[in-house]
Amino acid sequence: MTSTNAARPLVLGQIASLTGSNYMGLENLAGAELAVQQLNDAGGVLGRHIELHVEDDGSLPQGAVDAYGRLAGLRTVAVIGTSFSNASLAVLPHTHEHQLLYVSTGAAHTQVDPVHRYVFMTPPPGHLAAEQLLRFLNGAGITEIAVVIDADSAFNRDAWAAQKAMLGRHGITAAAVEYVHVDTADFGPAVRRLAESSAQALMAWVTGPPATGLARAFRAAGLGMPLVMGIGAASPGFVDSIGTAANDILVGTSLTSVGSDLPEPTLRRTIEALTAPFEQRHGALPSQFAVDGYIAAKLIAAAIEAAGTEDRDAVRDAMETLTCMTAAGRYAFSPNNHSGLDVDDVAVAVIRDGRFRLTPWSAGRLREH
Repeated sequence: MTSTNAARPLVLGQIASLTGSNYMGLENLAGAELAVQQLNDAGGVLGRHIELHVEDDGSLPQGAVDAYGRLAGLRTVAVIGTSFSNASLAVLPHTHEHQLLYVSTGAAHTQVDPVHRYVFMTPPPGHLAAEQLLRFLNGAGITEIAVVIDADSAFNRDAWAAQKAMLGRHGITAAAVEYVHVDTADFGPAVRRLAESSAQALMAWVTGPPATGLARAFRAAGLGMPLVMGIGAASPGFVDSIGTAANDILVGTSLTSVGSDLPEPTLRRTIEALTAPFEQRHGALPSQFAVDGYIAAKLIAAAIEAAGTEDRDAVRDAMETLTCMTAAGRYAFSPNNHSGLDVDDVAVAVIRDGRFRLTPWSAGRLREH
């Protein structure tokens, strides 16, 4: 390493929704910024300071494509991708052109299935959350569900498609299915139609405003069934938006959200290294979107260390064989697995008094593993 390189920062790019409808982008950025600060406070990577260069995608697919192209033109080692799955999916074809490691924080599993050479992801993929939630419902004796899907979200559409294909394996059928939209104003009619079915639980694949609107309508209807929500609802912002109406909602989430309840002490300490400083800085625990930004930066840093260089191809190759314990669990990437996580890296939590608490069912599975 030359003295010039030793003085020059290592540049990580990040595509985040700083404007537009994807409010999760700001949370995503907050997580990445904390990770970069911690890495720099510990001496950087390869003895060099890390610099985070952020580009706004405007909550638009073309905005993300343009942002990735701008970052590829810089001296960027790797890019932390947008949390907006619709936009992240639009970037994928361009990764082969630019040959620049892209670590997505969007949760659509079709980003890595099939595998794209330069594309990895940090959230538990939608199909893992779908699988774990079906296991939970089966364990609770649920045989019929009603389903609500945000038709405008690629992540939620893909997660439901994966879950639908698994239903029979878990002895569950969909008694009714409703599609809503990101601009749906009144969820009451959809909830009432679902209530007329024979379903024993309501499964919701919704994120952002649709998650809030649906939860409020569900609570107002006073239905005598559980509401189970996908990983898009794993955010303190969602809980805050509906207050006490959030109590008893079940959510598929990463292990970070339930860190204080986990039986494994090493993982609890790893999570605390994220959650404590994040809460001190922002006055709230990190959402799933903040967790994903944080972990993406840490994984890229670990890949650079393993490669021993900032060479883009060497860092990509190191990422593909990386095993790393993080606040979301143990990532183990391989040439055939660019998501890195396992189904039991998804927890089923219940919301109580404004917090995500580990369900006894999930606690039992974690002890077994």
